[in-house]
Amino acid sequence: MAGLLRASEEGLKIIDMVRRNLGWNKADELWCQAALTSKATLKRFWTQQPIRRETFIHICKAVGVKNWQDIVAREIQEPELLLAAIADIPLDNQTDRTFPLPENLPPVRNWVQRTKEIDTLKTLITPPPLTNESPTLAPPLTKGGLGGVPIAISIVGLPGIGKTTLISQLIRQLHTEKTPFTSAAWQSLQSATSKAPPCDRTIDSLLFTLSNGEITAAINPQNDCGKKTEKLIKIIREKPCLIVFDRADTLLQAGEAKTAGYFADDCAEYAWLFKQLLETEHQSKILFTSRESLAELSPTVTREIQLNGLDRDSAISLLQSFNLTANPEELAEMGDRYSGHPKALQLVAALIRDDTEFQGNVGNFLHQRDWLLIRDIESAIDEIIARLSDGEQTCLSRISVYQTSEYPLSFAGISAQMPEVSKYELKENIILALKRRQLLYYDRHLKSYQLHPLVREKGKHLLIQNPENLRTAHSQAYNYYINIPLKPKSEWQDIEDIKPLIRAHYHARQAGKLDAANKIISEVCEYLRQWNCAELVCGNLPLPLLTEARK
Repeated sequence: MAGLLRASEEGLKIIDMVRRNLGWNKADELWCQAALTSKATLKRFWTQQPIRRETFIHICKAVGVKNWQDIVAREIQEPELLLAAIADIPLDNQTDRTFPLPENLPPVRNWVQRTKEIDTLKTLITPPPLTNESPTLAPPLTKGGLGGVPIAISIVGLPGIGKTTLISQLIRQLHTEKTPFTSAAWQSLQSATSKAPPCDRTIDSLLFTLSNGEITAAINPQNDCGKKTEKLIKIIREKPCLIVFDRADTLLQAGEAKTAGYFADDCAEYAWLFKQLLETEHQSKILFTSRESLAELSPTVTREIQLNGLDRDSAISLLQSFNLTANPEELAEMGDRYSGHPKALQLVAALIRDDTEFQGNVGNFLHQRDWLLIRDIESAIDEIIARLSDGEQTCLSRISVYQTSEYPLSFAGISAQMPEVSKYELKENIILALKRRQLLYYDRHLKSYQLHPLVREKGKHLLIQNPENLRTAHSQAYNYYINIPLKPKSEWQDIEDIKPLIRAHYHARQAGKLDAANKIISEVCEYLRQWNCAELVCGNLPLPLLTEARK
């Protein structure tokens, strides 16, 4: 019974203080998820009843208490231990656990609820519940994805967006639920050299984990990926396994737009391994995380999911966990500025909390900073920028001058910035490469190409390294907007009818084309006054432009 613990009175006071700082109630669903336990077990924890040691530790660490020993009551009577042992088993769902957690599973810190994403992944990788119409006792062998269900899922997104954390949390939840999987393996493809480990070593690791230690590197044929892969296929045919390849982007080519998303020449063995895993019949699932799309994975058996930032409520919850001084509006503004990017929000929140200049005050930070990138965030973006071809980097930096929140960015707008390349080259190579590298995406709701705020700011930094390039980009943006056809003046009803002119005016000013900017504002200023929009558009104009407009 030594595996059972209960909380002391003093320990509960500590836990109560830290959970209040997180904004959680005593049986919060987020707490249950982070601790891999049930609400019933949390209630027993609060009433100082004995619970399993593993669960007790998870409950403490989920709220940031690493020294869980400080929470433990030192004496527990034997009768209580026996009752707790009986009561704790079903409530912790121990009998439902179908596979052990991989030893190298990454930790989940500052978890915020991504319920929609987790539910989507569970739907894709687990079979539907049995019904009278489908009395199948076990999931059938799959080839090409039975009924549209994929064999593999690729989670893609910017660095720090939460791909690894999402999959780690998914596995932790599946670990406590009834799922078809009997084994799970986590294989990181990242290393200190930024290159993936040899494929031979990766397969050795998978064989060892999925065979429960029976197949070791010592009994495997050295440097024979073919025979090792045959053993691996045999295992995933015989039992349903869950295999994760984390940071698969380390296998991909860099420096040329045409090859974005394709495996590097020295990673041909990995390409062959993945081909075997995806094209052979078995009852297992493969998960990839990557900063770039894996273009060579067959779309008929692979589903790609782009992971975006947190929604506003989740971003606010994450910021609140740092115990900052802020009102709800300031926290919402912070989340919106970074488009819910989890890593960026955590780094900035830690900076606000620890820097004596801000003293934990979010309002001070918002008022003093009109930029987003700090060193730790920028270094992650730099890793992606370093992989771009010259054409990709040029395109990215030039389109960063567009304010897509003010006017949708179309292919024509991007093309206006790249007159030196054909439209085919731009669309089929450069834009496609930027999309595969998760630096550019198309928002179907806004009907506009978009850059993440962090990427857009980095693009502007690249552009202003040469002021002439900056002026050229704004000048080309001006030419694009000024040539967008408008309604006849007699049909102008509100500012939406002249939005292209407003955008043209902005870019003319930025390019130093003051005559062009004056001409535009002279043409529209009277209409703006009629629509009570003059202050909105003209309020921040330089004095010479205002003077010209009012003559």
